[in-house]
Amino acid sequence: MANLKELRNKISVIQSTRKVTLAMKLVAGVKLKKAEQKAAASREYASELGHVLSKIRQKLRDANCDLFFGRSVINTEMLVVFASDKGLCGNFNYSINKEVSCIISRIHAENKRIHVICVGAKLFNIICQKLANNDIIESVENFYKSEKLFFNSQKLAEKIITAFRFCEVDNVSVVYTKSHSVMQRKVYIKSIVPILSEPSRDKTEIVFEPSVEDVLENIVPYNIAIQIYQSALESITSEQGCRMTSMDSATRNANELLSRLTMTYNRVRQYNITQELVEVVSGAAAVAKG
Repeated sequence: MANLKELRNKISVIQSTRKVTLAMKLVAGVKLKKAEQKAAASREYASELGHVLSKIRQKLRDANCDLFFGRSVINTEMLVVFASDKGLCGNFNYSINKEVSCIISRIHAENKRIHVICVGAKLFNIICQKLANNDIIESVENFYKSEKLFFNSQKLAEKIITAFRFCEVDNVSVVYTKSHSVMQRKVYIKSIVPILSEPSRDKTEIVFEPSVEDVLENIVPYNIAIQIYQSALESITSEQGCRMTSMDSATRNANELLSRLTMTYNRVRQYNITQELVEVVSGAAAVAKG
């Protein structure tokens, strides 16, 4: 049985830990609300832009724009993976790592090269271990700064477009986590180069002004930046939701452990007091008999 000093030290450590986890839960809750508002504000716009381009892709056949239609032969696939810069967010990074591992295995099975852009520092070293010698991985630092998020998304889009036009990559997809509720989230994979067509019965004629190529050369790069920006917002929302949930669970666990230790401390203290009283009474009785 632990002595009183050891129990007091354990109780003190757990109380300090509970203060930290509770504070992190409250901070994550505030950040989650802000992130949800930003993601919701642009979600419909990003979704509709992608939907319109998908309908155009389904109807359009003869325009000269590889960025829009893609290449017939794919040798190198690029993955833009959105993870977190910080830890203590539950299984958030684990879920992304699991999905990315499956994608990497599939691409390697098809004898293709992989170019990974890891947004968020927590997965960089883990993904490095899964890649082959001829694969490439890059890490993007300080991407999630709220005041520069769209600007950083545009810069990343320009980098992707440059790599595609110099034939360094042939296909580009984003991997991100989208939150459906505080407790439920899912990892999604979205192709941003090329634009994938979707079935449509809409027979509306599409008219381009001034020309198909001019329109696509302007709108497709913009769409890539928008989809990256929206994926980043969804990832931030999911990360904060996961962190708030995990910190809430940690706080409740700390409370339960603190309750058990406090009860044990009181029992040990009461036992020691009883032992002292027994010794005093026994000593008094012995003196009285003598």
